[in-house]
Amino acid sequence: MPSSVRQQRLESLDPRQVAVWRAMSPARRLELAFQAYQFALDIVRLTEKKAHPDLSPDELAWRVTRRMQGNPQLGR
Repeated sequence: MPSSVRQQRLESLDPRQVAVWRAMSPARRLELAFQAYQFALDIVRLTEKKAHPDLSPDELAWRVTRRMQGNPQLGR
């Protein structure tokens, strides 16, 4: 993806934040990405469980997977 397209999608980047990310090791950036994904996964799981308290563990897992992947047809 060309940087101009990326820039439009992200709007304006804060140069201080860019500097912080560039100063991080690849391992640290990966760790933060994993933490953000895990946080999103936990929130989706809690939201689905609250909205559908009677779901079996398997169906809950599929609902979470479908939402995280953005594909309502997964597992069907």
